[in-house]
Amino acid sequence: MELDPATLGEASVYNFMMSTILPRPIAWVSTVDASGRPNLAPYAYFMGVCCVPMTVLFCPVVPPPPMRKKDTLRNIEAVPEFVVNMATASCIDAVNLSAAPLPHGESEFELAGVTPVASSRVRPPRVKEAAVAYECHVRDVIEISSSPGGGWVVIGTVLAAHVDDALIDPVTHHVDLQALRPVGRLGGGSFVNAASDTFTLTRYKTLADLAARK
Repeated sequence: MELDPATLGEASVYNFMMSTILPRPIAWVSTVDASGRPNLAPYAYFMGVCCVPMTVLFCPVVPPPPMRKKDTLRNIEAVPEFVVNMATASCIDAVNLSAAPLPHGESEFELAGVTPVASSRVRPPRVKEAAVAYECHVRDVIEISSSPGGGWVVIGTVLAAHVDDALIDPVTHHVDLQALRPVGRLGGGSFVNAASDTFTLTRYKTLADLAARK
């Protein structure tokens, strides 16, 4: 079956993408508005971009009417900084709670029962209970479409990163997957513990390595 996105409704396109582009890491994004009030929300359109400079992106989508932009995006337009707190098995219930549609200005930190702690380089607080957090300055915001089903790409330069000392090798800076237990988003209300079913493949770095495989 070949699908033509131009002939499909928004719901069909959404269902297809959500059930095929997976698992998706979850950015638990904290921001503040112009008055300094914090907001916390999860985003499953999220990925690292590159290492030099350390860069990440996430994509807020157009919310249901009557809102035109999510609080996260409105806050970033006012205060161009954010923190990506990583979603893990230990805090996934709080991540899910923070997705609830609270009125503007009310705190998802309080609703989810998590602790805001001061960041070192940006104004938005990070989540104390998150094992990994990236403090970011907004590099760019790209509007794809402000129509229903549309969204924006928010690109952030990482100014500082935080990680639980128990999870990281201090020499290689490799974080232990089994200890971190990151959670990925699947379709609908399904999630996956990314550390529960893993396997290893050989990475071929040179043609000689590839030839030796034979």
